[in-house]
Amino acid sequence: MNLEDTHLDVLIKAQKAQGITDRDLVKLAEITVPDLNHLRAGRREPTALERVARTLSLRPDSVIALANGAWNPPAVALPATVLKFTTPFADMAVNHYLVWDPKSLKAVAFDAGTDADPLFAALERHKLKLDKILLTHAHGDHVLELDRIREKTKSAAFAPEAEPVEGCQPVENGKRFKIGALTITAHTVPGHSQGGTVYEIQGLDNPLAVVGDVIFAGSVGGIRSRYRPALEAIRTAVLTLPPETILLPGHGPLTTVGHELAHNPFFP
Repeated sequence: MNLEDTHLDVLIKAQKAQGITDRDLVKLAEITVPDLNHLRAGRREPTALERVARTLSLRPDSVIALANGAWNPPAVALPATVLKFTTPFADMAVNHYLVWDPKSLKAVAFDAGTDADPLFAALERHKLKLDKILLTHAHGDHVLELDRIREKTKSAAFAPEAEPVEGCQPVENGKRFKIGALTITAHTVPGHSQGGTVYEIQGLDNPLAVVGDVIFAGSVGGIRSRYRPALEAIRTAVLTLPPETILLPGHGPLTTVGHELAHNPFFP
Protein backbone atom coordinates (compact mmCIF):
# COMPACT_ATOMS: atom_id res chain seq x y z
CA MET A 1 0.00 0.00 0.00
CA ASN A 2 1.25 3.46 -0.90
CA LEU A 3 2.01 6.03 1.78
CA GLU A 4 -0.93 8.27 2.57
CA ASP A 5 1.06 11.48 2.10
CA THR A 6 3.69 12.64 -0.36
CA HIS A 7 6.44 15.03 0.65
CA LEU A 8 4.31 17.86 -0.76
CA ASP A 9 1.39 16.80 1.44
CA VAL A 10 3.71 16.89 4.45
CA LEU A 11 4.98 20.37 3.61
CA ILE A 12 1.49 21.72 2.99
CA LYS A 13 0.10 20.20 6.20
CA ALA A 14 2.90 21.71 8.28
CA GLN A 15 2.61 25.13 6.63
CA LYS A 16 -1.16 25.29 6.88
CA ALA A 17 -1.26 24.11 10.50
CA GLN A 18 1.23 26.80 11.51
CA GLY A 19 -0.56 29.54 9.61
CA ILE A 20 2.50 30.46 7.55
CA THR A 21 1.76 32.30 4.31
CA ASP A 22 3.67 31.63 1.11
CA ARG A 23 5.16 35.10 1.36
CA ASP A 24 6.45 34.43 4.87
CA LEU A 25 7.68 30.96 3.91
CA VAL A 26 9.77 32.34 1.06
CA LYS A 27 11.27 34.97 3.34
CA LEU A 28 11.94 32.69 6.30
CA ALA A 29 13.38 29.86 4.20
CA GLU A 30 15.50 32.28 2.16
CA ILE A 31 14.30 30.92 -1.15
CA THR A 32 12.71 32.64 -4.14
CA VAL A 33 9.11 32.54 -5.29
CA PRO A 34 10.18 30.48 -8.36
CA ASP A 35 11.93 28.05 -5.96
CA LEU A 36 8.66 27.53 -4.08
CA ASN A 37 6.68 27.20 -7.29
CA HIS A 38 9.14 24.61 -8.58
CA LEU A 39 8.79 22.61 -5.37
CA ARG A 40 5.01 22.72 -5.63
CA ALA A 41 5.30 21.54 -9.25
CA GLY A 42 7.15 18.45 -8.08
CA ARG A 43 10.80 19.36 -8.48
CA ARG A 44 13.02 17.81 -5.82
CA GLU A 45 15.72 20.44 -5.43
CA PRO A 46 17.46 19.36 -2.19
CA THR A 47 18.63 22.79 -1.00
CA ALA A 48 15.17 24.35 -1.31
CA LEU A 49 13.55 21.27 0.23
CA GLU A 50 15.94 21.37 3.17
CA ARG A 51 15.40 25.08 3.78
CA VAL A 52 11.61 24.81 3.62
CA ALA A 53 11.59 21.73 5.85
CA ARG A 54 13.75 23.42 8.48
CA THR A 55 11.59 26.54 8.38
CA LEU A 56 8.53 24.37 9.01
CA SER A 57 10.33 22.52 11.86
CA LEU A 58 10.28 19.28 9.89
CA ARG A 59 13.05 16.69 9.63
CA PRO A 60 14.80 17.63 6.35
CA ASP A 61 16.35 14.22 5.65
CA SER A 62 12.94 12.56 5.99
CA VAL A 63 11.26 15.08 3.68
CA ILE A 64 13.99 14.59 1.07
CA ALA A 65 13.73 10.80 1.40
CA LEU A 66 9.97 11.03 0.82
CA ALA A 67 10.54 13.25 -2.20
CA ASN A 68 13.03 10.80 -3.70
CA GLY A 69 10.91 7.72 -3.05
CA ALA A 70 13.59 6.43 -0.68
CA TRP A 71 11.31 6.09 2.34
CA ASN A 72 9.14 2.99 2.69
CA PRO A 73 6.92 1.78 5.49
CA PRO A 74 8.23 -1.24 7.40
CA ALA A 75 7.15 -4.77 6.62
CA VAL A 76 4.63 -5.51 9.36
CA ALA A 77 3.07 -8.89 10.14
CA LEU A 78 -0.18 -8.54 12.06
CA PRO A 79 -1.07 -11.10 14.73
CA ALA A 80 -3.40 -13.82 13.45
CA THR A 81 -6.36 -12.34 15.35
CA VAL A 82 -6.11 -8.87 13.79
CA LEU A 83 -7.66 -7.98 10.44
CA LYS A 84 -7.35 -4.77 8.46
CA PHE A 85 -10.11 -3.68 6.07
CA THR A 86 -9.63 -0.91 3.52
CA THR A 87 -12.74 0.62 1.97
CA PRO A 88 -13.22 3.46 -0.53
CA PHE A 89 -14.42 6.94 0.37
CA ALA A 90 -14.65 9.46 -2.49
CA ASP A 91 -11.14 9.66 -3.94
CA MET A 92 -9.38 8.07 -0.98
CA ALA A 93 -9.40 4.88 1.07
CA VAL A 94 -10.03 4.42 4.78
CA ASN A 95 -8.90 1.64 7.11
CA HIS A 96 -10.84 -0.04 9.88
CA TYR A 97 -9.90 -3.03 11.98
CA LEU A 98 -11.15 -6.15 13.74
CA VAL A 99 -9.26 -7.53 16.76
CA TRP A 100 -10.27 -10.53 18.82
CA ASP A 101 -9.28 -12.63 21.80
CA PRO A 102 -8.43 -16.12 20.49
CA LYS A 103 -9.82 -17.94 23.53
CA SER A 104 -13.16 -16.24 24.14
CA LEU A 105 -13.64 -15.32 20.44
CA LYS A 106 -14.89 -11.93 21.57
CA ALA A 107 -14.02 -9.20 19.06
CA VAL A 108 -13.71 -5.43 18.87
CA ALA A 109 -14.21 -3.32 15.74
CA PHE A 110 -12.16 -0.15 15.53
CA ASP A 111 -13.96 2.41 13.37
CA ALA A 112 -16.64 1.42 10.89
CA GLY A 113 -15.28 2.21 7.45
CA THR A 114 -17.50 2.65 4.41
CA ASP A 115 -18.35 -1.00 3.66
CA ALA A 116 -18.98 -3.42 6.52
CA ASP A 117 -19.50 -6.54 4.38
CA PRO A 118 -15.89 -7.78 4.76
CA LEU A 119 -16.18 -7.31 8.52
CA PHE A 120 -19.42 -9.28 8.65
CA ALA A 121 -17.82 -12.04 6.59
CA ALA A 122 -14.84 -12.19 8.95
CA LEU A 123 -17.08 -12.42 12.02
CA GLU A 124 -18.90 -15.36 10.46
CA ARG A 125 -15.77 -17.06 9.14
CA HIS A 126 -13.98 -16.97 12.49
CA LYS A 127 -17.16 -17.55 14.54
CA LEU A 128 -16.67 -14.34 16.48
CA LYS A 129 -18.98 -12.33 18.71
CA LEU A 130 -18.55 -8.59 18.17
CA ASP A 131 -18.49 -7.21 21.69
CA LYS A 132 -17.72 -3.52 21.08
CA ILE A 133 -17.20 -0.89 18.41
CA LEU A 134 -14.61 1.72 19.36
CA LEU A 135 -14.37 4.89 17.28
CA THR A 136 -11.12 6.81 16.98
CA HIS A 137 -12.98 9.96 15.93
CA ALA A 138 -16.28 11.02 14.39
CA HIS A 139 -15.30 12.04 10.87
CA GLY A 140 -17.65 10.70 8.21
CA ASP A 141 -15.25 8.26 6.55
CA HIS A 142 -14.72 6.48 9.88
CA VAL A 143 -18.37 6.18 10.95
CA LEU A 144 -20.30 5.68 7.73
CA GLU A 145 -21.22 2.04 8.40
CA LEU A 146 -21.60 2.41 12.17
CA ASP A 147 -25.40 2.16 12.29
CA ARG A 148 -25.38 -0.88 10.03
CA ILE A 149 -22.80 -2.67 12.18
CA ARG A 150 -24.68 -1.83 15.37
CA GLU A 151 -27.98 -3.02 13.93
CA LYS A 152 -26.61 -6.33 12.66
CA THR A 153 -24.37 -7.24 15.63
CA LYS A 154 -26.23 -5.55 18.53
CA SER A 155 -22.84 -4.60 19.96
CA ALA A 156 -22.18 -1.57 22.15
CA ALA A 157 -20.55 1.41 20.46
CA PHE A 158 -18.22 4.00 21.97
CA ALA A 159 -17.03 7.38 20.69
CA PRO A 160 -14.59 9.97 22.07
CA GLU A 161 -16.10 12.04 24.85
CA ALA A 162 -15.34 15.28 22.99
CA GLU A 163 -16.95 14.01 19.76
CA PRO A 164 -20.38 12.63 20.70
CA VAL A 165 -21.98 10.24 18.22
CA GLU A 166 -25.64 9.32 18.53
CA GLY A 167 -26.07 5.89 20.08
CA CYS A 168 -22.49 5.75 21.36
CA GLN A 169 -21.25 5.78 24.92
CA PRO A 170 -18.47 8.30 25.69
CA VAL A 171 -14.82 7.33 25.94
CA GLU A 172 -12.71 9.51 28.20
CA ASN A 173 -8.93 9.65 28.36
CA GLY A 174 -7.51 6.65 30.20
CA LYS A 175 -10.63 4.51 29.93
CA ARG A 176 -9.90 0.77 29.85
CA PHE A 177 -11.79 -2.07 28.24
CA LYS A 178 -11.37 -5.78 28.92
CA ILE A 179 -12.20 -8.13 26.05
CA GLY A 180 -11.35 -11.65 27.13
CA ALA A 181 -7.59 -11.58 27.71
CA LEU A 182 -7.17 -8.27 25.89
CA THR A 183 -6.75 -4.93 27.63
CA ILE A 184 -7.52 -1.82 25.60
CA THR A 185 -6.55 1.62 26.92
CA ALA A 186 -7.88 4.84 25.39
CA HIS A 187 -5.56 7.84 25.00
CA THR A 188 -7.07 11.16 23.93
CA VAL A 189 -4.83 12.89 21.38
CA PRO A 190 -6.55 16.05 20.07
CA GLY A 191 -5.34 17.91 17.02
CA HIS A 192 -6.67 16.29 13.88
CA SER A 193 -10.00 16.21 15.65
CA GLN A 194 -11.11 17.49 19.03
CA GLY A 195 -11.36 14.09 20.68
CA GLY A 196 -9.10 11.95 18.50
CA THR A 197 -8.46 8.75 20.41
CA VAL A 198 -5.71 6.14 20.21
CA TYR A 199 -6.48 2.64 21.48
CA GLU A 200 -3.50 0.78 22.92
CA ILE A 201 -4.02 -3.00 22.85
CA GLN A 202 -2.22 -5.43 25.14
CA GLY A 203 -2.64 -9.21 25.34
CA LEU A 204 -1.61 -10.40 21.88
CA ASP A 205 1.82 -11.55 20.69
CA ASN A 206 2.73 -7.98 19.73
CA PRO A 207 1.56 -4.68 21.26
CA LEU A 208 -0.74 -2.69 18.98
CA ALA A 209 -2.19 0.79 18.84
CA VAL A 210 -5.14 1.79 16.67
CA VAL A 211 -4.28 5.42 15.93
CA GLY A 212 -7.01 6.61 13.54
CA ASP A 213 -5.89 9.84 11.87
CA VAL A 214 -3.59 10.90 14.70
CA ILE A 215 -0.47 9.61 12.92
CA PHE A 216 0.22 7.94 9.58
CA ALA A 217 3.24 6.11 8.21
CA GLY A 218 5.52 9.03 7.41
CA SER A 219 3.07 11.78 8.31
CA VAL A 220 0.23 12.89 10.59
CA GLY A 221 -3.42 13.63 10.02
CA GLY A 222 -4.08 17.26 9.16
CA ILE A 223 -3.84 19.20 12.42
CA ARG A 224 -6.67 21.70 12.72
CA SER A 225 -5.82 23.43 16.00
CA ARG A 226 -2.95 23.98 18.45
CA TYR A 227 -0.28 22.53 16.17
CA ARG A 228 2.66 22.20 18.55
CA PRO A 229 0.61 20.88 21.49
CA ALA A 230 -0.93 18.37 19.08
CA LEU A 231 2.50 17.11 17.99
CA GLU A 232 3.59 16.90 21.61
CA ALA A 233 0.46 14.92 22.44
CA ILE A 234 1.32 12.45 19.67
CA ARG A 235 4.87 12.17 20.94
CA THR A 236 3.65 11.57 24.50
CA ALA A 237 0.75 9.21 23.82
CA VAL A 238 2.04 7.28 20.81
CA LEU A 239 5.79 7.58 20.35
CA THR A 240 6.55 6.63 23.98
CA LEU A 241 4.96 3.21 23.44
CA PRO A 242 7.42 0.31 23.00
CA PRO A 243 9.22 0.64 19.64
CA GLU A 244 7.88 -2.70 18.43
CA THR A 245 4.28 -1.47 18.83
CA ILE A 246 2.42 -1.85 15.54
CA LEU A 247 0.48 1.29 14.61
CA LEU A 248 -2.85 0.78 12.82
CA PRO A 249 -3.70 4.09 11.11
CA GLY A 250 -6.95 5.26 9.57
CA HIS A 251 -5.29 5.74 6.17
CA GLY A 252 -2.26 4.28 4.44
CA PRO A 253 -0.03 1.36 5.44
CA LEU A 254 0.81 -0.05 8.84
CA THR A 255 3.92 1.14 10.63
CA THR A 256 5.63 0.86 14.00
CA VAL A 257 6.56 3.26 16.78
CA GLY A 258 10.25 2.60 16.17
CA HIS A 259 9.98 3.33 12.47
CA GLU A 260 8.14 6.60 13.02
CA LEU A 261 10.62 7.71 15.65
CA ALA A 262 13.40 7.13 13.13
CA HIS A 263 11.73 8.59 10.04
CA ASN A 264 8.57 10.64 10.56
CA PRO A 265 9.31 14.20 9.36
CA PHE A 266 7.04 15.82 11.96
CA PHE A 267 9.21 14.58 14.86
CA PRO A 268 12.80 15.82 14.43
